[in-house]
Amino acid sequence: MKFGRCIGAFILICLIAMLSMYPLPAHAEKAIDVSPALKDLNHAITALQNNKSAEADFSSFKKWWQNNKTAVSKSSLDASIQLSQDISSASLDLLNGDRTEAIKSVGALRQTLQDYQSGLYGGAAKSGHHSLSSYITELGNAKQSMSQKDWVTAASQVKQLQQDWLSVEGDVVSQSQSIYTESEKDLVMMDAYLADSKTRTKALPLVDEMITSLKPLASANYGMWDAALIPIREGLEALLVIGALLTFARKANSKPAKVWIWSGTSLAVIVCLAVGALVSFLLSVAAFGNNNSLINGWSGVVASLMLLYVGYWLHRNADIKRWNAFIKSKTSQAISKRKMISFAVLAFIAVLREGMETVIFLIGMAGRMPYTQLATGIAVGFGVLVVIGFLMLKLGVLLPLRPFFMISSFVIFYLCFKFMGSGIHSLQMAGVLPSTVSEALPSINSLSIFPSWYSTVPQAICLLLFIFIILKEQQTALSHKTQTHAKEA
Repeated sequence: MKFGRCIGAFILICLIAMLSMYPLPAHAEKAIDVSPALKDLNHAITALQNNKSAEADFSSFKKWWQNNKTAVSKSSLDASIQLSQDISSASLDLLNGDRTEAIKSVGALRQTLQDYQSGLYGGAAKSGHHSLSSYITELGNAKQSMSQKDWVTAASQVKQLQQDWLSVEGDVVSQSQSIYTESEKDLVMMDAYLADSKTRTKALPLVDEMITSLKPLASANYGMWDAALIPIREGLEALLVIGALLTFARKANSKPAKVWIWSGTSLAVIVCLAVGALVSFLLSVAAFGNNNSLINGWSGVVASLMLLYVGYWLHRNADIKRWNAFIKSKTSQAISKRKMISFAVLAFIAVLREGMETVIFLIGMAGRMPYTQLATGIAVGFGVLVVIGFLMLKLGVLLPLRPFFMISSFVIFYLCFKFMGSGIHSLQMAGVLPSTVSEALPSINSLSIFPSWYSTVPQAICLLLFIFIILKEQQTALSHKTQTHAKEA
């Protein structure tokens, strides 16, 4: 079957690409003790906040830096460059006597040093087995700032936590989807709470909640099924979209439409693997974090709008007479080229959105399990998707026309609603939209409903449009029946 052969080719490409990305064994660097430097920076920030001189503490830090600069550069050139830049900024602010800016720049310097200590720059701690442990350490630093009511530093640390989330989200989602979704929501809510002086204290319980929920996951070992669940979990929603489009193309007997849909799907897979290779060889997963949030955000919103149109179109053609008229009014291809292109674009966006996270998640797991188990897990995961896709196509073709269109349109509208919520949430993670929280709004992770007006209002509009479409089509169908009965009479 063509479906099985196409997916089989995708599995082979994914296995080859993922194995080529598998990291080579690294030699652990000698640990560098940064605690004296952090102590000096903490004292400097406290002195500045109390309107006292921080020169002595900052001079003590710079002595530490001169003694350890070479060692830091050897373990992480990126960290060394960033620390040098931060030190220059802090020195300039202290020299100018600008206490407000000095607190920010010294705080940024401290954050960079803490990130290096945690291993997020590929330094000493990076040779450790669990990157999630590093992230929990980073959460602990943010908690400490909140406990000390150092809200400026805490806000900066939460922003950094949002950017670094991608480096550990694969560890989390492979073990618990609920903790993954809840943690992402908590990051946005913390950012929103810290932005408002009236709600800052509400951020502290959230960081506590994240630390408590993530700690049990930090010591986990990965196996074949952990790798298999990633493509299954992430690919299912994209498969629902592609399956509905392919089934529709088969019912319309349009081979060109199938080619367009598969072309969009194939291009998205190639793009995802290319990005995965880029992240593996040229960038770090953490460095790609903000870009991935942007991709997920904008692709989610665009896919939602396209799904709204496709859902309307499917629901509209659920009437057998209208469907027959549609087929007769078209050429032998049954579907116009413009609509085939839109199907290809929708397939591309749906696969790009889910495929990007799948590849990044698997890269994150690559160094934490034997490559044979990783390869087997990927093959099993995509194999399950092949079986599900095969059943979807078979059952979709066997279903009578009206039930097929009705079920497909409801599935499409559901994905439209969910993609809109999760897409806007990702844009908030990326900083494109403000992180806001309203206590009056519900939070339902399974439907991507978050307590923010930015995501809730567009979702409500999608829901109202869906209801309007159903009522309008029911009214049209009733009118057709009335006219038919009148003619027969």
